[in-house]
Amino acid sequence: MKTVLIAALCAAPLMSQVAGGLLSVEPKNFVLSRSGARQSLLVTAHFKDGKSRDVTAEAAFHPADPEILTVDASVAVAKAPGTSAIAVDAVGMRASATGQVLNKTQDRPFSFDADIAPIFTKNGCSGSQCHGSLNGQHGFHLSVFGYDPAADYAAVVKGSEGRRVNLKEPEKSLILAKPTFQIKHGGGKRFAATSPEYIALLNWLKNGAPQGAPGPKLVALEVFPKDEVFLTGPDDRHRVVVVGTYADGEQKDLTRDVSYTANDDEVLAVDSSGLLTPKKSGETAVMIRLFGVANVVRVAVSFRAPLGASGAIHSQNLVDAFTFPKMHSLGIVPSELATDNEFLRRVYLDLIGTLPRPAETAAFLADSRPDKRARLIESLFQRTEFANFWAMKWGDQFTNSPEFLYDGTAYFQQWLRKAMANNMPYDEFARALVTSTGSRYEERPSGFYGGAKTPLDLASFTSQTFMGVSLECARCHDHPREKWKRADFHGLAAFFAQVSEKNQTQRTNEVSIYIDYKKEFEHPETKAVVRPKFPGEDRPLEFEPGEDRRDRLAAWLTSPKNPYFAPAIVNRVWKQFMGRGIVEPEDFRITNPPTHPELLAKLSEDFIEHGYDLRHLMRTILNSRTYQLSSQVNETNRDDSMEYSHYYVRRLTAEQLADAVSEVTGVPERYPAFPAGKRAIELPDEEVHSNFLDIFDRPARQSATCTRKASTNITQMLNLMNGDSINSRIKSPAGTLARLLQASAGDRDIVGRMTLAALARPAKVGEIAAIEESVKRSASRRSGLEDYLWALLNSKEFLYNH
Repeated sequence: MKTVLIAALCAAPLMSQVAGGLLSVEPKNFVLSRSGARQSLLVTAHFKDGKSRDVTAEAAFHPADPEILTVDASVAVAKAPGTSAIAVDAVGMRASATGQVLNKTQDRPFSFDADIAPIFTKNGCSGSQCHGSLNGQHGFHLSVFGYDPAADYAAVVKGSEGRRVNLKEPEKSLILAKPTFQIKHGGGKRFAATSPEYIALLNWLKNGAPQGAPGPKLVALEVFPKDEVFLTGPDDRHRVVVVGTYADGEQKDLTRDVSYTANDDEVLAVDSSGLLTPKKSGETAVMIRLFGVANVVRVAVSFRAPLGASGAIHSQNLVDAFTFPKMHSLGIVPSELATDNEFLRRVYLDLIGTLPRPAETAAFLADSRPDKRARLIESLFQRTEFANFWAMKWGDQFTNSPEFLYDGTAYFQQWLRKAMANNMPYDEFARALVTSTGSRYEERPSGFYGGAKTPLDLASFTSQTFMGVSLECARCHDHPREKWKRADFHGLAAFFAQVSEKNQTQRTNEVSIYIDYKKEFEHPETKAVVRPKFPGEDRPLEFEPGEDRRDRLAAWLTSPKNPYFAPAIVNRVWKQFMGRGIVEPEDFRITNPPTHPELLAKLSEDFIEHGYDLRHLMRTILNSRTYQLSSQVNETNRDDSMEYSHYYVRRLTAEQLADAVSEVTGVPERYPAFPAGKRAIELPDEEVHSNFLDIFDRPARQSATCTRKASTNITQMLNLMNGDSINSRIKSPAGTLARLLQASAGDRDIVGRMTLAALARPAKVGEIAAIEESVKRSASRRSGLEDYLWALLNSKEFLYNH
């Protein structure tokens, strides 16, 4: 094997610092299997002001030995076996890469899997909205994202009695005529009749449409650049390079074979060659897929210049150390700090689901201590409402519903409430739930085994709840886009095979959870016994007779080494306070990357170091300047929806709103079978009758993916404007307004008291004057003040947390 090495170049680092910047070449070290193989190269200049730019088009490439490889238009081409360095010059800087050419003389045999199937993936034919959907389109069904090439071959060549291919007249094949739109096609034109895709398909058809050898399976896609791409203007484009690794170890440049899809195509366009073109400021990810293997590149776009030194923001804790530098680099000026009354109302609603009382608001506003916000947060942890509110939220997550638990919902809710009141460490909390046994009509964690009955359901429920990972796609087949295999799903289900139920005789519908050590999980099709194994691991586990398998599952699940357990709960708590998860939606997968991966990792590490203390996690987020920013936007952050540069305004949840109306009017809601004064956040389940709660999106608690909607619709509007839920309370002789009038309170006192109760701020002078004038023009003083209270309860300032 001929090898030429230039020591000076090979010893040079990936980035060489010249002229005040850094130049990088990716991939730095690459392998070409045989003569004629090609590898795209990406050259990026990183400047001292924090900017970076794709300079591939203006780079000069100098291979040390052109007999081994050459570089043509930034693509390295293998010539002969050996190793050669490549010097790269661009914008006054120099870097290097190294290419190795192997001595594989035998050409890879034709394979439908490798040569034809990627065409359908790349052009969207096998997408979940096209022929890769559950039932396909118009009788043509491909595997979603091409994860099963063998099935795709059968669908193309043999499906519908072979009508899609015409081997006698290949040019007339439907598989050519439809994507080129020579025949009307619901998916539109996918490629031209002169394109490489068309030529490859035509040649394949002319050769008899062979299936060929299966070939080695693609196991990974490596994407360059690895770090988030920052694009700073409409003309700032950036390439993506993709290298595939196959099961036999061979690597191949797949940059022009994979499919590219921007998660938000309003922010970014990406073409079939992997060229990124910004469209507007924002952030997104580009999914890169082939044969069921996926990866992403994260992209941030800002048409604003990065802030200068004067734009630096004082950080209050570790949260700010990650959020503000990113805003800075994107040219986003964060909003000002929220006022004391804004913060007070916000943190009450976010942490305990309750409005502050007027006396509490007055005391906080009068407090001059510099740490009063931190003190307030600590005091709220001790409130009864804290445990009630978080027990309600966990009840949503764990489907605490009479549909599954009958009369056991109150018992399960009480266990959840005590766990929150006692600040049970989260790892202990999860272990208690997963390993629970006993009656559901006792104050126990066994309510966890309510909504999910079968081992398969429990596997899906547990992974989603405690790992933030949806394994549901692997229930019936290997996940088409993630690393999860069907064996992972079945191995997890096997941990729950021995979980059994028996009916108790003392009370109607009372069920007890116990372990039947004789039961095993059987494969749904083959009926073979499946041994328990942890997701992502190959080796099944063995157990001693009488050992509860769930103990080892719980230990693995809650281990600090589990890369999903801590991040999943950190992300869930973050979303509760910040309005959007760092991973959004709450599904941890490679194609749904976090907006702030370093922040998520640091918060998770800190959470583990502090003993899985949920209150520590909460106070870390709540005490950050990021959380305490105003909801009022400026010109630079008006469109921001994922950088947390201002507080994201949210409509009050159904329970928050019901309790808030009762609190302000002084007239408690009456819920069937509960005494007057029972608050909505204390209700055990969603079947307690309340039209108001249902209208305002109380969740149905049907699955672990139960999410709270925050819709605004005409039914809600009419209920607020004309419904008894509001108007009967306003006019009630037992309400706050009636009591103030009976006590001869003045208009200003009444307006001030009501404003303080609803909005946690004093009434403004202009508001008081306008209301006084309105009362004078009303039929009576009482009706004028009732109109004011009605307007207050229908205002956005009351209906939203801000």
